[in-house]
Amino acid sequence: MPSATSQPRPTVVARDVDPLPLPLPAPGWGAADAHAALELARGQLPLQVGPADEVLGLLTTVVLGAGQHVVKVYPPGTDAAHLDRIHAALAGSRTATTPLVPAAVTPHGVVTVAARLSGGCPVTWPEAGRLLRDFHAEHAGADVAPWSPLSRLESQAEVLPEEDAEVLRAARDGLLSALAGVRSELGHGVIHGDVSPSNVMHDGIRAALIDLDWVAVAPREYDLASASRRFRAGELDRQTYRDFCAAYGHDVLGWEGLPLLDRIADLAGVVFRIWDCRHHGRDLDWLPAELGLWHSPL
Repeated sequence: MPSATSQPRPTVVARDVDPLPLPLPAPGWGAADAHAALELARGQLPLQVGPADEVLGLLTTVVLGAGQHVVKVYPPGTDAAHLDRIHAALAGSRTATTPLVPAAVTPHGVVTVAARLSGGCPVTWPEAGRLLRDFHAEHAGADVAPWSPLSRLESQAEVLPEEDAEVLRAARDGLLSALAGVRSELGHGVIHGDVSPSNVMHDGIRAALIDLDWVAVAPREYDLASASRRFRAGELDRQTYRDFCAAYGHDVLGWEGLPLLDRIADLAGVVFRIWDCRHHGRDLDWLPAELGLWHSPL
């Protein structure tokens, strides 16, 4: 298949879809835009932020180090109200680090500012499991939106030939329909949405979850499923996985809904790969073979 950036896009059928709270950035958006957004946001921020002299992260958002602050910049079109709702619901958290001020909207992106934890002590999977347990308990009743898995699929399907797009849409619809019938053993509550030690900061005294963009109300098993996938893929050894489960107090390996969550995660990975190829000007020549696997998503 030709590169999405070097050839004309195929004709697609327009669809009415709700704006995404967390859209993927357009090709070309990156660190320069994030710096420009911060400069424009300074007049809106009710605190002083020093020069942003480090790029700490660069993917679907840009994270800048600015002295005692961490500045996270989201691409244009991000719903600042969505971010502010999460941060207000988790304000004063003992288990998560939230922004210090409301999000600032600029033409170059949406800017949030949080305190920067010093120390950078490494965190293990068992420590992440303990922290996750405490996070679930602390914020069980927080006022956040319901989970919306595969919310980014439509924006990426729109750039594909309609026949290919319909394969992904049908797979999404089948998975989400099946998900509605799955019984949660842990119950529905607030989830972090992207659990791993890399999303935990530890300053030597306190550990806290970061990257709260996907906080939502969902089956709590979702937050445990990523560790189980890494264990089954060989990324975590058996003892580390057992210690993670013991620290949290639950193992999802025997849960009937786990294969479905795995398939949802797999399809989300396809969506991300489509975006990543388009963003970096790479071919989608791998996609036809991948689509063949999604005619029967369950």
